[in-house]
Amino acid sequence: MDNFAALIVLGVLALIVLVLIWYVITRFLVNIGATEVGIKERRYMGTKMAQGRVVATDGEIGIQAEVLKPGLHFVLYPIERVIQKVPLVEIGADELGVIEAIDGEPMPMGRNFAPDRAQNAHNNFQDPIAFIKQGGVKGIQLRTLPPGKWAIHPYLFRVSIAKTTIIPPGKIGVMTSADGTQLDAGRLHGKAIQGHKNFQDAESFLQNGGQKGPQVETLTPGTYRIHTQSFALNNQNDQRPGLFTVRLFDATIITENQVGLVEALDGSPLDPKDYVAQPVEGHDNFQDSHAFIVNGGQRGPQKDILLPGTYYINPLMFKVILDSAKEVKPGEVAVIVSNVGKDPTHEIREEMARKVRERLEREEEEQVTLAARKLDEVDGDSKPIDQLKAEILSADPADKRLDSGTHEAYVVPQGYRGIQEAVVGPGKYYVNTLATTPITIPTTNMTVEWTAEEIGNSFDPFAVISKDGFTMQLEVRVVFRVKPEDAPFMVAKIGNTDKLIQNVMHPLIDSIFRNQASESSAMAYLQNRHEEQERAEARVRIHLLKYHVDVVNVLICHIHLPEDLMKTQTEKILAEQKQNMYNAQREAEVKRIELEKTSSQANSQKSLMEATVGVEIAGKRAEQRKKEAEGEAYYISETGKSEAEKVRLMGEAQGVAYREQVNALGANGVALVETLKVIGEKGVRITPDIMASGGNGSGEGGGIGTLLLLNLFRDQMQKNNEKAEITNGSNGNKS
Repeated sequence: MDNFAALIVLGVLALIVLVLIWYVITRFLVNIGATEVGIKERRYMGTKMAQGRVVATDGEIGIQAEVLKPGLHFVLYPIERVIQKVPLVEIGADELGVIEAIDGEPMPMGRNFAPDRAQNAHNNFQDPIAFIKQGGVKGIQLRTLPPGKWAIHPYLFRVSIAKTTIIPPGKIGVMTSADGTQLDAGRLHGKAIQGHKNFQDAESFLQNGGQKGPQVETLTPGTYRIHTQSFALNNQNDQRPGLFTVRLFDATIITENQVGLVEALDGSPLDPKDYVAQPVEGHDNFQDSHAFIVNGGQRGPQKDILLPGTYYINPLMFKVILDSAKEVKPGEVAVIVSNVGKDPTHEIREEMARKVRERLEREEEEQVTLAARKLDEVDGDSKPIDQLKAEILSADPADKRLDSGTHEAYVVPQGYRGIQEAVVGPGKYYVNTLATTPITIPTTNMTVEWTAEEIGNSFDPFAVISKDGFTMQLEVRVVFRVKPEDAPFMVAKIGNTDKLIQNVMHPLIDSIFRNQASESSAMAYLQNRHEEQERAEARVRIHLLKYHVDVVNVLICHIHLPEDLMKTQTEKILAEQKQNMYNAQREAEVKRIELEKTSSQANSQKSLMEATVGVEIAGKRAEQRKKEAEGEAYYISETGKSEAEKVRLMGEAQGVAYREQVNALGANGVALVETLKVIGEKGVRITPDIMASGGNGSGEGGGIGTLLLLNLFRDQMQKNNEKAEITNGSNGNKS
């Protein structure tokens, strides 16, 4: 029993010893896991930390700067103890760790981020003692942690996670630094710095003089580990500022048929006399802002342009204005007004002005002479050519004021600032309209109309007053053109064709037609339309020569007279036409009478000639008839004898026949038979005009037979009378 109790006591003592040993071992020996770090605290027997310090070094009492790495460590317990085991800080592949030191040297004046004075001695902040000993600065550190697992002292350093900066294709990263030196005077962007590796080495950026504010350099598409805004590991809302802010902008894309005009927002001051900056080399289509600045690029509109393509341009440094490519179509030219080049000297301007004056004088003389000859042909008068020239050149005072009110700019040779003498022909051009201004001028025929019709490029008809006080409406068409070689001078004189039409042609032609109409009556103006048109064209041509415009023709399309005047004139014309018709008819009758008289004389002359010839013929015929009569007489004598004998014999036979008929038919019956024969042979009408009746009652000596005989006798008498009249008429004509 005693032995058993002793064993229990010994067991208890052994257990106590083991517990004590385990307690001592766990206090003096600490095992740190493979993914952990241990934090020690010194409680006794040490110096006191300086005020403001957070971690202790060199035997100071407090949380020690040294960390216990994975493994078995001896701790001088109870003087020291391990107060916490924390996991290693893990930085992912697409992350970086931003470190904020809780302890260290004070931040330099004017700085927002701590310089890395210890450099590589602290082994990416895993050696806190080295960080403290080497002058590590309190605050957000410029050095960041790359991807991996790191033994970081949580009481000395706070770690927040920032994502890597990704610039996708078609984008550009514009940088702004929250720390650095001040910008140079007059500059808007920080200058380029060597060695910062696309802003991934923040320490190098500041050490080499990186400036605070927007940066002239940019990031092209790619992935970068840049010190930017970060978030604490355990609290995503605990935000830490970064040294750099990256803003994404679209790359500049110039599509087909476009041109990029560039305006620099930073650079050297622009000369006040210049409209655009002088070009510089090496800026790679404005994608290298640093080269632009270093080589003396000036602020303001740039002469160089961007052709179609994709460009990574800092939009805070350069403003790109998209413009369309310019196309000069067939039948057009482009006059170039250049804002760049040398200033033309007084001698150059005078020489160009002299050439223009000489050419205008020569062309004006030619046109005036030609117009005077046309007017001479139209008028058909005997005015001298010099007088006609003077009439053409005589202008209304309003026209002269119109001409004198224009200001002609200078046309200059190539290389000088101003309106270029050489024009640009048809084609497509990428033009910098900030440096040059193209003005398109049609060189084909253009038409301006003053008409009541609703058409483009037209004005209302002219309302003019004639000399006799009538208001007329004139519809006019003017066809003109600008020759290619005259286009720069026309632009210099008036600007463009729209201004030419509105400010010159319309008031000028209105004035010319009003003046001409006031010199003529309404009807005379209508009747002399062609002459008035020629005069107007001559004057318009001479005036527009001063604007370097060639007039093709001026047409009076329609003249609207007042209705009352037209009615009166119509009635007058109708009356004149009727009078002319009557006169024409009277003249026709007179001419007809004269013609008949002449025809009669001609006919009588023919008869006279025939009679003269007939006399000679009659003499010959008389002799012929004499011979013929002698033969005829002999022929008749012999023939008569034969006929007499024939008649005698026939009469005797007919008498015998009549006697037999009388015996058979009676006297009236024979007479009726003979009468019917005559009716059948002669076609005698048997219907009586007068019905008569009578007789002796015995049927003899009257009746139808007597009536028929009377009608036959009457018809025979009428025929004899007609033959007698014809015979008398023939004898009268011969006499």
